[in-house]
Amino acid sequence: MQWDDVPKVNSIMPHAARTTKLSTITSIDELEEDIDKLSDVNKNDETFITAIEAPNKNHKIQPVTAALSKTYTCTSLTLPAIDMKSHHLQQRNAEIDDIINSADMESNVDITEVKPNYDETGKRTYERACRKIGVSTISNFLRSLERGSALDLQFYGLECKSTLAISMALVINSTITTVNLQGNTLNTRSLGYLEKMLEENITITNLNLSENDLRTPGMRVIARIIENNKTLKYLNISNNNFYDTDGIVLAKAIEEHSELLGINISQNSFGDICAGAFKSMLAENSCLQEIDLSWNNFLRGGATCLAEGMAENVCIRDFNASWNGFEDDGAAAMAKALETNTVLKTLDLSCNRIGPDGFLTLIGAFKHNDSLDTLKVGKNNVPDQAAESAIMFFLELNLIRLRTLDLSDVIFRSAFNNKINELHEIHKDITIIHGYTDSYGKRRMVSYDAVVEAINVINLFLAKQKIRIVELFKRFDLDGSMSVSYEEFQQGLKEAGIYLSATQLDLLIRHLDKDGDGEIDFSELVALTEN
Repeated sequence: MQWDDVPKVNSIMPHAARTTKLSTITSIDELEEDIDKLSDVNKNDETFITAIEAPNKNHKIQPVTAALSKTYTCTSLTLPAIDMKSHHLQQRNAEIDDIINSADMESNVDITEVKPNYDETGKRTYERACRKIGVSTISNFLRSLERGSALDLQFYGLECKSTLAISMALVINSTITTVNLQGNTLNTRSLGYLEKMLEENITITNLNLSENDLRTPGMRVIARIIENNKTLKYLNISNNNFYDTDGIVLAKAIEEHSELLGINISQNSFGDICAGAFKSMLAENSCLQEIDLSWNNFLRGGATCLAEGMAENVCIRDFNASWNGFEDDGAAAMAKALETNTVLKTLDLSCNRIGPDGFLTLIGAFKHNDSLDTLKVGKNNVPDQAAESAIMFFLELNLIRLRTLDLSDVIFRSAFNNKINELHEIHKDITIIHGYTDSYGKRRMVSYDAVVEAINVINLFLAKQKIRIVELFKRFDLDGSMSVSYEEFQQGLKEAGIYLSATQLDLLIRHLDKDGDGEIDFSELVALTEN
């Protein structure tokens, strides 16, 4: 009788041979079902028994699962009953027993239960999701899942499907705490996938969604994220074309959140209409410690509302309202808030059209305030006389908590330095910054001149060809992984007609590959060319 004549025993398919069927994604609400299916694969992997090799035969018994073979010992294997009425089948079964019993079972029989590791990083889930929905994996994302707590995918041009696959992996991952998705122009559906993920994820505490042009539809999703996720600590939604109506929705969501520590809503179009909602949020929230309202449209009325909210606030340490339009009335309202606020450490009112009266009113608040460490009022209209009056006021105080008075880009006569020296004789710990700062009117460039020259060559090529950096990078990135090797980068530049010297190319590659993984990420190149 030949070994191939032995009846085959059906067994439960092992993990490696199974695939998970995802439903066709037709709406945001179906994401939960797909995530559950992927999660079940990780949690419910069946154990199975490895093949048993007969020592003197060139044959293998098929893998048999514990579910099918209820009993087994180190010297025998009992196959499931298969109709013993047939004499022919009994004979074949006896032959199988002879093969097993004749073997040296201690050294040749491997009856072990293999338990596939739980996909705690989400890497397997991400790879399967990408295959299912037909998108390329992002190598930088895979590396982040395995080895880091921070995920940086800024300026990656993420599409909706890519965001879905990323969201599925982050449902499972338990190490990523910081997610940076800046500058990806995420649409509402992509944001919905992130919302579903954040309902399940309990480890992500820092989320950056800035520069995504989310607008009003996106704000509705952002508000739901804040309402439903109570582990989020820091949220950056700056530069997303939000307006006053969006500010009202946002303020209500923040007011009721019990864990959020920092929020950046700068570079939007919030103004006086939503200032009342922000006033209520500032007065009622008992958790928020940092808020950035810079580069918005808060004028005198809105500034007064914000100041009244800060007068009642008991938790914010850092309040940034620079580049608005507070003027003297807003400055006076904030000075009044400082008289009662005992927790604020840093106040930034730079570039707010504040004149000498508003500036001196702010300075006068230090007669009552003993908590503020840093006051930033640079780029305002502060003449020499007002600045010297401020110094004289500080000289009259026996004790002052202020450590830094920032008057950046405000120019005074040389005699003002004598006043500062006089102040230091009494209050040695205070620092007054004034005059042009080092970066005024300049753009800080990278330290390597060769790198600067190389970037200039690339930017000149982009301008002549009228293409974006993302289009150029796609020529190099044949597999769509959003990263390329040194050789691919060098060859891509050559084929594009961008000629760099050996020194320029070497230093450019070193500067771009900051994490030293041997590959150049798209985000690294974008950040350097834009800066």
